[in-house]
Amino acid sequence: MDSLAITYALIGVTAIVCLLPFFAARRTGRKDIFNPIYWASAYYFLLFVLRSLYDLTLGSEFLGMPPFDWVTRVSFNLGLMYAFLSFCLFLTGYYSNLGVRLAGSLPRLPARWNKHRVRMAWPLLLGLGFISYYALVESFGGWIYYVFHKQETLTAPGQGYLLLGVSLILIAFAMKLTHTFESGKRGYVVYGLLLPILLAIGFFSGSKGAFLMPILVAIVATHYLKGKIRLRHIVSLALFVFLLFPVFNTYRHYSDSDSVQVTQEDLIRHAMSRFYGIDSLAIIIRDTPAVMDYQHGKTVLPLFVTWIPRQIWEDKPTISFGKVFAEEYLGEFFAGTGTSASPTLLGEAYLNWHLVGLLLIAFLSGVIIRLSYVWLIQLNFGAPAVFIYCQFFLYLFLFWEASIAGLLAERIASLMMLVALVLLVGKRSESVRRSAQATN
Repeated sequence: MDSLAITYALIGVTAIVCLLPFFAARRTGRKDIFNPIYWASAYYFLLFVLRSLYDLTLGSEFLGMPPFDWVTRVSFNLGLMYAFLSFCLFLTGYYSNLGVRLAGSLPRLPARWNKHRVRMAWPLLLGLGFISYYALVESFGGWIYYVFHKQETLTAPGQGYLLLGVSLILIAFAMKLTHTFESGKRGYVVYGLLLPILLAIGFFSGSKGAFLMPILVAIVATHYLKGKIRLRHIVSLALFVFLLFPVFNTYRHYSDSDSVQVTQEDLIRHAMSRFYGIDSLAIIIRDTPAVMDYQHGKTVLPLFVTWIPRQIWEDKPTISFGKVFAEEYLGEFFAGTGTSASPTLLGEAYLNWHLVGLLLIAFLSGVIIRLSYVWLIQLNFGAPAVFIYCQFFLYLFLFWEASIAGLLAERIASLMMLVALVLLVGKRSESVRRSAQATN
């Protein structure tokens, strides 16, 4: 199992199954560029195919330079084999009818916004969001400290409720944007005021996701409510993201370095430094149960106490397994930094329930992704449904890198809030199906 030929064979078959959704779309001619199956497949390809080739060519920050030692080679190949099997189960879950049936059992959403309620709701959300942002900055001692100490402000515990409050700014943006498209008005306030504010907040947060989120929200909402986005626009966005990585990585470590020089190889390393899925999976396979015993669901249990503020319960367990993973498995790189590293969804599932759990989680992920798309875009299509979908779209493919409890804690709270807003601000009428949308 330590043969390099086996490694490349496993990379090859994993690449093939990742491309199957694209082949199916080309064959049937029925495709929606923002169907999450394409993005989830492409992201999986990045984490487990391109990253594997990167590790074998330029070396891994965590596994070392090739050729790897025997134990790491075996774990690497096992990780690739499990990744291949997992994606097969993911596709099985997605293309089964289970997600469609579950979506059909969910309640219908309003098809349109109530314009009078929107006029009251979005400024209120915006104001509460700014109050939360001010409180967040002040919790670190003010703007100067917040801007120039990104390592601390990104990793400090106890920010959950404040960040949820700050997300109201994005929610106000998405509501105003979808209502603008629905009513046919021009989006001067949306694009001239709210979008620049969100981009500034995202940049100074030091989070690439926070910076890109409003851009992706605008693109997805435009695609469904205004006019289809072309593939070349997506390619341009991908190139922009690629070039953005060195900027954010430099900003995060600004206080720790006097000067930064970025070569061509550094640019590649900066871009790939975020996508170490196969590394994490191989490390968990290699070092379990030596570092940590199989958890049998223990990493998910903190989900049930996530609602308790850390200011009240100072010793509350860490919700996201990412911080525990960074300390226990990657302590050589992250010990004492408070950094949250990605165990990957598959890695955490393996640590809890071995191969059976890994395959089950992959299958359920496919079902949930299909359910989300069918419920919001195919059954309840309208501005309110797009309002929810455009804010969740990023997580419908980034979930591969998430920790289970952390993902559920954040997304369930967000989903409940968004659905509640849609029910309160939406205009009750028969839901509209998108006739041009094909079921994939």
